[in-house]
Amino acid sequence: METTILEEVEQIRYLASQISGLPALPIIASKLLDAVDDPDTSAAELAELISSDPALATRLLKLANSAYYGFPRRIGTVNLAVVVLGFETVRDLCLSVIIADCFFHTDDELPLNMEQFWRHSLYTAIASRLIYKMAGAHQLGEGFIAGLVHDIGKLFFARYFPSEGIQIIEEVQNNGTPLLQAEQKILKVTHPVAGAWLLEEWNFPEWLVEATRNHHIDSGNEEAQRLPLSIQFGDYMVRQTFDHGSQYGVDFELSPALIKSLKLYCDENDKVDIAMYAEKINEELEKSSGFLDTFKESSL
Repeated sequence: METTILEEVEQIRYLASQISGLPALPIIASKLLDAVDDPDTSAAELAELISSDPALATRLLKLANSAYYGFPRRIGTVNLAVVVLGFETVRDLCLSVIIADCFFHTDDELPLNMEQFWRHSLYTAIASRLIYKMAGAHQLGEGFIAGLVHDIGKLFFARYFPSEGIQIIEEVQNNGTPLLQAEQKILKVTHPVAGAWLLEEWNFPEWLVEATRNHHIDSGNEEAQRLPLSIQFGDYMVRQTFDHGSQYGVDFELSPALIKSLKLYCDENDKVDIAMYAEKINEELEKSSGFLDTFKESSL
């Protein structure tokens, strides 16, 4: 009998009860999440909140001044960053920094190649943002954040259930079991559900929770699926182009629903033009190299 998402949620709650507790978010992170969740938060209030944390403000300004945004003059204050980049871009940049610090900086030895995992997450963030943009979306920062955090459930498994994490990898590599099936077999829950639960526990925005939960699901709702499908295709393209995540990947199919929802370009044989997307993603990664380096700095 196939496991339902509700049963998986109950299982992840049980698993969470077996660990000593999740690390707390930094105070500034909790305040920022509350602020961005409040529709009445003004640009000035957002700038004031970010400025109250010098480390976060410094990281934001480094990102804002990277060649990725291409502004001719230096952005010297958070207030100016909000004016030049816009409320939503600044919000998404700060959320990205917080996510990077909370999830990816660790001294623990994990049954996961963290350098490869981190690089894959960053590249998928860039690829997802580009694909989301090409599909006609406007909230491009959401594409970046969702791509960055899409596999956080894998990191949750590796950090808190390392022996089971090793079993999952071995099941995939030695027996050819699809990843989601291997996770179900060993932990009775998949990494998308685990990742969504984790983000929900930390009060991240609902759109990010749902994108994480659904990034391997085709619900048939074209509009609702555009973001998770952008992640899915971005993840696939990064693995195909750079061989990232091959240790721990998921089977992928270019379904008609995905092609339609993302408005993917096809060649004269009605096949998705994979080479064209690979070229565009490569160009975007080259353009964003300095931007990505900022995310590799020490945590807040």
